[in-house]
Amino acid sequence: MRIRNFLSRRYTLPAVIALLLLSALVLISLRVQDRKGVAFFDRFLMEVCSPFQKASTFVLKKVEGVFRSYVFLVDLRRENEELKKRMADLRRENDQMKEMAQSHERLRKLLQFRETLSSTVIAAEVTGQDPSSWFKSITINKGEKDGIRQGMAVISPEGVIGQILKTAPSQSVVLLITDYNSAIDSIVQRTRAKAIVEGKGENRCQLKYLLRAEDVVEGDRVVTSGLNGNFPKGLMIGEIKKVDRKGHGIFQYAELMPSVDFTRLEEVLVIKGSPPLPLEEKGKKTKKTK
Repeated sequence: MRIRNFLSRRYTLPAVIALLLLSALVLISLRVQDRKGVAFFDRFLMEVCSPFQKASTFVLKKVEGVFRSYVFLVDLRRENEELKKRMADLRRENDQMKEMAQSHERLRKLLQFRETLSSTVIAAEVTGQDPSSWFKSITINKGEKDGIRQGMAVISPEGVIGQILKTAPSQSVVLLITDYNSAIDSIVQRTRAKAIVEGKGENRCQLKYLLRAEDVVEGDRVVTSGLNGNFPKGLMIGEIKKVDRKGHGIFQYAELMPSVDFTRLEEVLVIKGSPPLPLEEKGKKTKKTK
């Protein structure tokens, strides 16, 4: 029994192979002898194998599609990164061009304003600002080697900025008109009332020694009087925002808003030397000389 099972197991596979080969030979001989008989068998095989062919074709197409999609996504991601980098470069170039255009516009206004002044001026750039809340000052990139001296007036096309407080060979510190230690002779443009503009901190000033009898209202413009010798006459200082006549005394209180936005300063002009004397004072000086 065991020998029979062993022989059956041993010769099963060769028997199947031999049977398949024999079938193939029979089919070949039939195909050669009679094509009509084989056609039916061919159609049967095609019908049986068709679902398997369709399934294999579907799987292959899916695999090919996934591979192509992956390759496409990789290329698309690479292209997207390159486009983002290019957009960042273009945005940076655009920002630089805008900054240059704004800088040129400010310099153009500065040069136009410079031509209206009879005094010699020196253009400078703002390089720093005092961060403390007690002192109001800025630092500029011009100093003693450029002819800058203590007490010189600092202005812009918008109006008065302040005076040179300290100097170094290549830079200077400007005391702003909003500092508590700043004082500038001024007049109210509409009524010609005289007063001293003193700093109040932050972005405010006040008119000190303004007589109570003077006609001053909100919106009046205040300009330099030209009496202290540093500032030419008629430079804009600011606009009156508040008037208070309450209380006693011979003076009234008036609050001034400077015409210059000190938080946005980038370029300034330093007036080198004193403004020219009026004709009457020149005549008096000439007579004294004689």
